[in-house]
Amino acid sequence: MKIGSLCTGYGGLDMAVEAYFNAETIWCAEIDKYASQLIKERFDIPNHGNIKSLNWSNLENIDILTAGYPCQPFSSAGHRKGVEDERHIWPFILEGISILRPSIVILENVRGHLSLGFKEVLEGLASNGYDARWQIVRASDVGAPHQRARLFIIAYPSNNRQPQRVCSRPEKRYSRLESNAFITNSDCECGGSTASNKALADSNTDACSQSQRIVRGLSEQSAGLRDRQNKGQARKKYRSSLEMVREAIPDILANDRLNPQFVEYMMGLPKGWVTDLDITDTNKLKMLGNGVVPQQAYYALQLLLNFDTPSEQDLC
Repeated sequence: MKIGSLCTGYGGLDMAVEAYFNAETIWCAEIDKYASQLIKERFDIPNHGNIKSLNWSNLENIDILTAGYPCQPFSSAGHRKGVEDERHIWPFILEGISILRPSIVILENVRGHLSLGFKEVLEGLASNGYDARWQIVRASDVGAPHQRARLFIIAYPSNNRQPQRVCSRPEKRYSRLESNAFITNSDCECGGSTASNKALADSNTDACSQSQRIVRGLSEQSAGLRDRQNKGQARKKYRSSLEMVREAIPDILANDRLNPQFVEYMMGLPKGWVTDLDITDTNKLKMLGNGVVPQQAYYALQLLLNFDTPSEQDLC
């Protein structure tokens, strides 16, 4: 399956979607200078830039469209101007959906979007023939040491059944995810149960155990980074495997300032994914602060599609 990514950032949402659907990101549209640098070094895919000026008809066909579109119009930090905010780009994303007609659309934004601007998203999807499901998931639900609640939306054509996982042989499953990015323990904060989601209807103890299995199992469900002809040894540094265990949590501070390596750890990323870039610490922190925890997004997909943690037999 092929993914087109909008507002890609450091690619956290795409990491999760790649791992879950055994998919490959083939192009993106990102305007941030430093995120674009990361995309070039880590993904090596065409970056089509500003979605406001995209000719959607010229893009390569995809199966899945992802978008972690700007949260400022819906967040308290951005003064919650909603659709009146100049950073509100949902209409452009909707135009892309209407032309590309992907089989699956996966969106991510802040929790506050649910009470501001979300109605317009659902109306736009419905007017283009898409059904949708959504779920609030916290980073702490997969063992991260912070909450960072996010809204995840999955949409698919109304005349189709909800999307299913694409199975493949084990040696063909890939992921950029690092399964042991977090220290997961029995007292991690879990919950968020809703009557509409079978996977969350269990007790907090069961939810916590499931989160631990998810975090431990991500790499077992994948074979590591994809090989890219022009990347060679450079990509192996970020290879994801069960053996890639961090010896210690990075220091919170570096030179009396917030340490980007600590934030990278907090976001569940492979060591050096952002911090090895030749950019300032300020820009590293900005990029990390705008991202999504990949394991959190992966868990959201499991909940939205009513899958328990898959066994090896389920995947093959």
